[in-house]
Amino acid sequence: MKAGPLSIPARLRSHWRLKCALSVVLSLAFCVPYFTLQRVTFFPVRRLPLTALDRLVAFQPRWVYAYQSIYLLFPTTAWLASTRGELARYARGFLALSLAGFAFFLLLPVEGPRPVALPADGMLRLLHAYDRPLNAFPSLHVGLAVYTVLFGRRILTQATPGVRMFLVVEWAWVVLIAYSTLATKQHYAIDLPAGALLAWAADAWAWRSAVGPAVPAAVPSMAEARPAQPALRAEL
Repeated sequence: MKAGPLSIPARLRSHWRLKCALSVVLSLAFCVPYFTLQRVTFFPVRRLPLTALDRLVAFQPRWVYAYQSIYLLFPTTAWLASTRGELARYARGFLALSLAGFAFFLLLPVEGPRPVALPADGMLRLLHAYDRPLNAFPSLHVGLAVYTVLFGRRILTQATPGVRMFLVVEWAWVVLIAYSTLATKQHYAIDLPAGALLAWAADAWAWRSAVGPAVPAAVPSMAEARPAQPALRAEL
């Protein structure tokens, strides 16, 4: 059953302990393999040819703030879930998307096109300090952003108008994040649709079947369970 319309504060309070636990577990499940695969490679690292779109979008360091804003986007949307079933689906799709991306990073390591020389922007230097140029294809940055909004679309169909308006804002947010991946030269243009396709597949897989225990069948009443007794003949 879908939950009725809830306000944003009510959604944020719903199952908050479980949401805190999932935030920690999913962050570790993502960050440990992601940053490990940036530092340990088993196959030759490749660079992809630049497309016309890659050349059209110039290097713009200030877009790093839009790029980093993803760390506000996906936890905010996950916290709008109002049931345990929604949170279970979110976690399942998140892990499926991450594992698919990690498989590409392991078997087909691709180095992004970002420049070696850096401007004096402190946020960009921070990004380059912890995020190496590998793990470019597919873009999990775009993948996670798209998956987040697809999840929001699933859970907010019966939400209040204010909550649904937040979903509209999120789509615009995703567009800015996608552009920022090109403007900061963290990704090639081809990385973006690849990440979005993985997000769509993960979302479809997460919602394709029921999550949680099946509803038990109704127990028949004593009257229904008792076998029918044959009618007694009247004695003459």
